[in-house]
Amino acid sequence: MVESIRELRKICQSKKQPLYMRLVSMKISIYITKLLLYTKISADYVTMFMILLLIVGSVLMAFGSLWMLFIGIMIIHFTIILDNVNGEVARYNKEDGIIGTFLEQVYHNLAVPFLFFGLAFGVFSKIGIKSILVFGFLASIFGMPIILKSIKDAIIDERSAEIRKNLKPKKTSIKGGLNVEGGSSISGKALYKAYNNFRAFWVYPANIVHITVLAIIEMINVKYGFAPRYIFFAFYIYLYGTVSTIIQTAAFIVNYKGKTADHYYQFFFGSK
Repeated sequence: MVESIRELRKICQSKKQPLYMRLVSMKISIYITKLLLYTKISADYVTMFMILLLIVGSVLMAFGSLWMLFIGIMIIHFTIILDNVNGEVARYNKEDGIIGTFLEQVYHNLAVPFLFFGLAFGVFSKIGIKSILVFGFLASIFGMPIILKSIKDAIIDERSAEIRKNLKPKKTSIKGGLNVEGGSSISGKALYKAYNNFRAFWVYPANIVHITVLAIIEMINVKYGFAPRYIFFAFYIYLYGTVSTIIQTAAFIVNYKGKTADHYYQFFFGSK
């Protein structure tokens, strides 16, 4: 017998979730989770279904009409709820494992590129402005934390090479205390703090919420004609591509100067 919704919230839900998930999607996800707990569907299958929905939604956004674009973003929006569901199912069934984390990373690494490529190509195909594709490309790439991912990739590659050579972790020179948020850079610490406050309203799942709201506005605009069609999407693509590029450029400068990769290396592999 599966527990009540109240009990399932205590068992399955984590408070360490993005703002939108805590306020909205977690209110819905627990009901889906309860239904799935009566079946043998694992968290991994939920995540794979999320990836499939992401691809389907992006294709509809890229190659369909405004109605198809609207349906596509609503399908992708549903993956936010499923992103809670897979975690809830995993916690209930105690499905801890690297494969589950791997599948989650596949979804999250695909979400932003597919989302913005689908949106940018769909808008471009309707209004024919080539710069939409350029800024959509920027949003697709720089809408992800590529600098942070590059740092993590670098330290894993470095340590893997050392292990293959039977070498112990190297000692890196670090100025000041260990700090993975900006490294030794004073300005980096301040920028990280500001970004952490900003990111809840900018990165996943907030960007999907933005586009969902804009899709609703565009559908209303079809009826009342208060603005040129697709103008809200176009403005958002320009804005998101520009701001995301600035953020990641600043992140590169700060983390390079602060040698944040050294701090990460010491944090994960250095002497405790």
